[in-house]
Order: sequence, then C-alpha cells, then structure tokens
Amino acid sequence: MKIMAAILTAFVLNLGGAAQAAGIKTAGIDHVGINVPNLKQAEDFLVSTFGCEPITQIGPFGMAPRAESVTLAMVRCGAGANIELFEYKHSAGSGTMPKQEDIGASHIAFYTDDVKAGVAYLKSKGIAIVGEPMTMTSGDTEGETWVHFLSPWGSEMELVGYPQGKGYEKKSSRKLWNPKFPAK
Repeated sequence: MKIMAAILTAFVLNLGGAAQAAGIKTAGIDHVGINVPNLKQAEDFLVSTFGCEPITQIGPFGMAPRAESVTLAMVRCGAGANIELFEYKHSAGSGTMPKQEDIGASHIAFYTDDVKAGVAYLKSKGIAIVGEPMTMTSGDTEGETWVHFLSPWGSEMELVGYPQGKGYEKKSSRKLWNPKFPAK
C-alpha cells in the first residue's frame, strides 16, 4: 500500500511540475550584448561578414563610475537575435579578453549551411580560425559542423551548420530553435 501511495504521489508531483509555468513568459532571446573596443570596426565586421544590418545607435553618454562614456549600437542578423554592441571609453573594466573557458565568457554562433566555405571566406579576410571544422558523427549533435574563430578585436565566435538536422531530432518531438525555421 505504501509503495502504491508513493508511486501515486510521485506521478501527481510530476504532473504538477510539468504543468507549472515559468516565472517570466518570454517569446525568446531579444539580443545578445558584447563589449567591443571600437564600435565602428565591430559593426563593419558584422555587416560585411554576416550581412547584419545596423538599426540603432545611442550615445555617447556618461557611465560613471564604469567609464567616461558608452555608445551602443544594435544590429540585426538574419532571423536570429539582435546583437547589441557596447563601446566604453576610458573604462574601469579589464582590457584583457577572457579565455573561452573562463566563467562568464561567452560566444555568438552564426549559422551557415556551409561551414567550410565560411571558413575559407574568413581566412581570405585574415580572420584567425581556432582549430579545424569539426563534424559530429554521433549523438545528439550528429550532423552538426562547427568551428570557432576570432573577431578582429579578439572575441571568440563560432560558425555552426546542420543543414540535414541534428541527431537528437530523430528521437525528440521537442526541437531546439533553428534559424532556418525560426517559427517552429
């Protein structure tokens, strides 16, 4: 009897947990923000390399005690989240680029169906590639190819592609967001 009650309790608790809504209802990621040493250089790189479109710019305005001033620009990149660029003048922050493995470090991944062609293009522009493209041959990311590269100011970024989908999609009814099918 105790076992049956425990199973029933666990079942009811699992139902309640699955039905519970998040504290904040969100439609998705609006933007990712990155600090850059030169706003124009960063914007030009995103526009010329990935076809991003500059949309807004504000500043400079004072940011004491963080910096003398900050200027922000928002760019739109295809069907993905926007990128917000911050340029701080005379910042109190560190000028050392975090290593990818540092806590708090992050990167932006740009989707392309042809990572190898993307690498060739980046190399033709003098962009440093970190390693070689890696294609996953098994597991949840089977079919995904990715490689990291360094932006002109040293931020680590990524090219990623999975034109035939990813391995996990064969067994899961719930899918990760996909830039090729952003509404799904």
